[in-house]
Amino acid sequence: MKRLTIFIIRSFTGPFLITFFIAMFFLVMQFFWKYVDDLMGKGLEVSILLELLFYVSATLIPLALPLAVLFSSIMTFGNLAEKNELTALKSSGLSLFRIMRPMLIFIVMLSASAFYFSNYILPVANLKWRTIIYNIQQKKPTFGITEGIFYTDIDGYAIKVEEKNDNTGELKDILIYETSSDGLGKTIKAERGEMLKSENEDTASTSNFLLLKLVNGSMYEELQASARNKADAPFQKSFFQEAIIKFDLSGFDMKEESEDLFKRDFEMMNFVQLGVALDSLDRLNDTLALEFQTNIERQILVINPDFERKDTVEIEDAESMVKLDTLIQVSDLKKMEHNSALLAAQAKIRATKDLIYTQTIIRNGRESSLRDYRAAWHKKFTLSFAILVLFFIGAPLGAIIRKGGLGAPLVFAVLFFLLYYILMISGENMVESDAITVWKGMWLSAFILTPIGIFLTYKAANDSALFDRDAYKKMFRRIIGKEK
Repeated sequence: MKRLTIFIIRSFTGPFLITFFIAMFFLVMQFFWKYVDDLMGKGLEVSILLELLFYVSATLIPLALPLAVLFSSIMTFGNLAEKNELTALKSSGLSLFRIMRPMLIFIVMLSASAFYFSNYILPVANLKWRTIIYNIQQKKPTFGITEGIFYTDIDGYAIKVEEKNDNTGELKDILIYETSSDGLGKTIKAERGEMLKSENEDTASTSNFLLLKLVNGSMYEELQASARNKADAPFQKSFFQEAIIKFDLSGFDMKEESEDLFKRDFEMMNFVQLGVALDSLDRLNDTLALEFQTNIERQILVINPDFERKDTVEIEDAESMVKLDTLIQVSDLKKMEHNSALLAAQAKIRATKDLIYTQTIIRNGRESSLRDYRAAWHKKFTLSFAILVLFFIGAPLGAIIRKGGLGAPLVFAVLFFLLYYILMISGENMVESDAITVWKGMWLSAFILTPIGIFLTYKAANDSALFDRDAYKKMFRRIIGKEK
């Protein structure tokens, strides 16, 4: 039995690791393809890209892991069935569940590890990669001038050179347009120049500067218009043999933004902390709803029109007895008093309506936040359960189709994984839009895939020819024969 256990585990771990890393590769490539415009031309250091790759890979594990389990389980049992090894094991008196036991133990351990990962590691990885990608998006492209094309990435400047030596940094035929904050323009022309990048030595500032040394040039500057003649603004032309222009390149550095900008409380909690937070939010919502109801009841007092008129009327309030010396009816009011009372009543109704509308918006926001916390709590368990369900779909399916390799197993794995992924995303979207309750949406894929797994396991344990065309042909012929 020990040899059988080692054989089954070895047959499973090989396809599992290969499938997992292939899935991770394609998912990471999809991520970089999505953010390629933000990453290109920024001159990012290798360490930053590796750090981003590390955290992004961690966040993609919940997608790659179920796919790897499903495909490897189908391939393992498909190979065993195709080579008649599964038939030989069953002939020796071993049941399908006994053959699946080594893989099942491995899957249970993998599910426990997935729960620990989603509970403690995944929230931190999500926070880290979001912070890094935001910092990259805020970083401007690296300073690079192309010959014959205006470079406009530096605020307030448009620079064009006709010739550029990348080795020495020498420039020829330089044209610079500068626009100041007051709207006045300046044009600088020079025969040649040289780029010198230096860091600011001032400890109070960490901004980098680019020094552009110009030789043999001229400058045309628009001066401020006079108070008497604002239509015609004078120009000033000057010549220079050597001049230095300093460009601020602080926007080209990647700034470290605070992680608090991307941190949401429910994403950084484990399931125990989420349970405590949910209890607190439920109590808070109940308290605020009760206070709002009490305030509305205090502001609105409805009296039955058939109420008998008395000199002194006692009306029971929510907390105390309110005594009214005189109960005034509408018929007793004069026309002016009647109009004033109607205007006051309308103003009171509008104010109450606005208050109810505002409280409704606030309540919807609290309910949305409460749904986020509940969805995060359920999500701690859905990944682990999905691994178990997909294993009980893949292993029996491989034993039924009796095909190994990359043909039929890959087709069935892709189909069932797409079904799982569509159900998972649909459930989360319906929860977000408040179409269904949180637990139904988060466990929607489990509700649908679990019966499929039970059905396939039952069929595989009883050697059912579920995908055998000959069996369906015989059944069809038998039905036709009975009809005849």
